[in-house]
Amino acid sequence: YVRRDKRYRALSEQVEHHPPISACWVEGKNYVYHADTNIKSKFNSGSLTVVPTGVCHVELKLPLAFLDRDDEKNAGAACQPPRINEAEGYFTEHYTWNKLTTNVNGIMIANFWIEHVGDLDVLNHRSGDHTKITFMQSGWTGRNKFKVTGEALDRQGNKVYDIAGDWTSKLVARPVDATGSATQEAETIKRPSHMDATVSADDAVKYAASNSIQVPRTPFVLWKINDRQTKNNTYNLTTYAMSLNDKPAELVPYLCPTDSRFRPDQRAMETGEYELADTEKSRLENKQRATRRRREQGELKAWKPRWFTKEFDNDSNESYWRFNDAYWTEREHAAQLQKEAGATQPASVDVWDDVENIF
Repeated sequence: YVRRDKRYRALSEQVEHHPPISACWVEGKNYVYHADTNIKSKFNSGSLTVVPTGVCHVELKLPLAFLDRDDEKNAGAACQPPRINEAEGYFTEHYTWNKLTTNVNGIMIANFWIEHVGDLDVLNHRSGDHTKITFMQSGWTGRNKFKVTGEALDRQGNKVYDIAGDWTSKLVARPVDATGSATQEAETIKRPSHMDATVSADDAVKYAASNSIQVPRTPFVLWKINDRQTKNNTYNLTTYAMSLNDKPAELVPYLCPTDSRFRPDQRAMETGEYELADTEKSRLENKQRATRRRREQGELKAWKPRWFTKEFDNDSNESYWRFNDAYWTEREHAAQLQKEAGATQPASVDVWDDVENIF
């Protein structure tokens, strides 16, 4: 998945099957986001509880000039020395956070609604800054439905921001020493539109060095929901979620044959062809079982992830799946072969190295 307008690209792969674990890796101009998820679920008196495991990571590249700013010098000792890249003029900060439990309520009465519950803890492993956000569980009367509260602590453990709002509309941060009244309207910090024009990590780091956003000393909006597309949106998905399954004709020849956008049951479900979706899902499951039997009998080589390897993160003391950097090189090579052949249809598994026909 590539967003040229936002200057990032993303890849996800199911890296284990029993239990099913998916890993994802996102590369931006000055950051990397990665995570893996193993979902456990259970029924509780008419509701479904979904508990994802695994840790989310962001590695953020920041200008070295930030280390010399007065606010950094006055903040006290950091937990770790900065990871510095002198040649490219940046240091890296590593952030991690856990995932939330999701409850699907109203199953028995066919009045579905979803809530996220629990504590989300975000930690900056270099500085020690820590933010805890609590997603509140609603009661029988609907009290606290979708509500979020939280606080941000500096590296000394002092509270510097209160956080409040709800996850269906917006979250607001209020500095503990904020000026103005408690009922003052929260300020929206505009993101510079020309930030998207920076084309590389080096450009992005240089831009940040001279164009960092000054956080106001009054309440400000941390996040707010985007407008949602209503046309042809059967499942009320976000625009971003809808784009993940988008498959423009000009892109089709260059996608990997295992790309989920080729999955027939998923496509049929999206277009409202429910009987076809059910038929295709059964066919794919039977094909997967047959393939597994052939592996067990030694007819096929043992399966292993194609694009990820398992490693250990010392900051979080957790294992994680690291992208092996092979996918984009392989995609570029396959695209060249497809262009030379004048292809307009999906690539066969022979065009890509070491991938299987899974659909």
